[in-house]
Amino acid sequence: MYFYHRLMSKKLNKIDMLLLKSLAEKPLYGLKIEEEFNKLYNSDLSINSLYPNLEWLEKNEFISSWWVEEEFQGGKRRRCYELTPKGKQALEK
Repeated sequence: MYFYHRLMSKKLNKIDMLLLKSLAEKPLYGLKIEEEFNKLYNSDLSINSLYPNLEWLEKNEFISSWWVEEEFQGGKRRRCYELTPKGKQALEK
C-alpha cells in the first residue's frame, strides 16, 4: 500500500529529503545508502523500506541510477544512485 501511495504522490517527503542529503557528497549503491542513512539519522530503516522513495525520486528526476558490475564481488551487479541537478536544487531550498 505504501509503495503505491508513494509512487502516486507529487511532493517530496521527509524521507526523500534525507535520502537526497545522503547522496549529496557522492553516488552510492543501495546498501551504502542504507548504511549512510541509518548512520546519519540514527535510524534502523532497511533498504527495502527506502526503495519506494528511491524509485519515486528517480521517476521525478531528483536522482539517476545505473548498474555496475562489481569484479571483486564475483560479478555481482549493484545499482548506483546519484543526485541530478534537480535533486541538488531541491537540497538548496
